[in-house]
Amino acid sequence: MLQIRSILKFFSNSIVGKKILDRKIQLVDTLKDKEFLKNLPKETLGYKYYEFIYEENLSPEELIDASNNIDLDKHFQYRTDDEIFFNTRKRDMHDLWHVTSGYGRDALGELSLLAFTYAQEQNRGIGAIALYGYWKVGKELPDFNLRQVIYEGYNNGKKATLWSCEDWESLIKLPLDQVREKLNSKKPELYYDALKKLSTHEIDLNNNAVLAN
Repeated sequence: MLQIRSILKFFSNSIVGKKILDRKIQLVDTLKDKEFLKNLPKETLGYKYYEFIYEENLSPEELIDASNNIDLDKHFQYRTDDEIFFNTRKRDMHDLWHVTSGYGRDALGELSLLAFTYAQEQNRGIGAIALYGYWKVGKELPDFNLRQVIYEGYNNGKKATLWSCEDWESLIKLPLDQVREKLNSKKPELYYDALKKLSTHEIDLNNNAVLAN
């Protein structure tokens, strides 16, 4: 919790963070606006997110519903209103991180993004899941060197800017390549190589920026 509070402090002291916290701007309101996203230029992060979510018959609400199955009273028992708001915002940006990082929804992509997230935030719960996945894939698929893929996710997270504090409402209007450059998002080369070896379908990075089974 201490790490999250230090990140929130950084966010609340930034121009973007002050605006979002003062106005209680809900990121999910933008992400639920299908017409807005669909009409953005096709090279933008927002349009790529639209493809990633809505063309697969998914929705931001699914992530919210999954989160709401947690005992929120217990989870947020000792947190301030700003901490609850900030954690909700971080939850809502999860699939934006998928698109921006290049990690797909497949199990390896999710594990790699968890490792990326742990590198960013040092959340022990996330770290424990990523570590278990790291152990599991190494044990069950030793010939594919998948542990290096997950570790690549961790390294990419260390190199990137602090994504939970970024202005995603503005970033979705920018070309994805520009967003990646701005956020120092490195291409997950080992992940793509692993998908090819595992005969997983790859969607071209430059055109669609996401991977899927």
